[in-house]
Amino acid sequence: MKKITIYISFLAGIVLFFSSCELNDFPKFDDADAFVAFSSETMMVTEDAGTLEIPVRLTSLSGLSSSVAFDFIDSTAVKGRDYNLKGGASVLNFEGNEAVKNIEIDIVNHSGVFTGDMKFGVRITSPGNVNAGSVDTMWVTIADIDHPLAFILGEFSASATSYFNGKEEWTVTFAKDISDVNKVWITNLVNGGSSASTPVYGMVNEEKTEVKIPVGQVIRASTSYDILLKGFYGPDGETGIEDGGSITGLIDPDGTIRIQDEFGSQAFTAGTTSSVGWYNIYQADGVFVKK
Repeated sequence: MKKITIYISFLAGIVLFFSSCELNDFPKFDDADAFVAFSSETMMVTEDAGTLEIPVRLTSLSGLSSSVAFDFIDSTAVKGRDYNLKGGASVLNFEGNEAVKNIEIDIVNHSGVFTGDMKFGVRITSPGNVNAGSVDTMWVTIADIDHPLAFILGEFSASATSYFNGKEEWTVTFAKDISDVNKVWITNLVNGGSSASTPVYGMVNEEKTEVKIPVGQVIRASTSYDILLKGFYGPDGETGIEDGGSITGLIDPDGTIRIQDEFGSQAFTAGTTSSVGWYNIYQADGVFVKK
């Protein structure tokens, strides 16, 4: 009986506790917390995009009005040369229930001129009669479309004959390097044996007729094994291209790449030079066709 009395008293205490809690005991957002901010910290636009609209959001319960001032931060992109503010006034006037206003920027297209990707910033300098949100600066990257290797950047339909699996077809991606105009980063060079997190690089000659891909690069890694890009000649498994050498791809004018060497991926115990065998090997008939 004593236990039952204690249990009933405990339940009564819980009921009393929750009956004393009102909904307004929980934190509430009110207009003292109203803020203005960008939707994200970064944005990318191609140089031929024309007018760029950058959204700025004012968050409030009752639809506050505010005049929000902003300015620009030049970096590799310079105002007046690479971009211009459309309209001229560096102020956004939020009226009543206008939750979003756009900063409009005209992007200058340096057509036919390789400038490389360029960057500039936009920052809120005064939020007016609301608060500045945590994202008060946005960095904009203007992507150059006149890269001299543009004809071999992007996705390729790859095909080659595997010693293990016969004819294989897969997708290979070539991406530009941000600092070296003759360097490309290649993802999924070996079907199933590569990882998107560990692309390999290749160097394109000045004539843009040949790409050299150094062997010995890690194309996939785990806690147990490192899978390296290797050159190969012959069915006995001997390495045909020593470390320091490269796999050669000839580049056609239309961007098609024809691999001249047998190559594949060889697995090694992680952190060692102890090979545990070949993951895959392709004959010298690899062809990459731009999608």
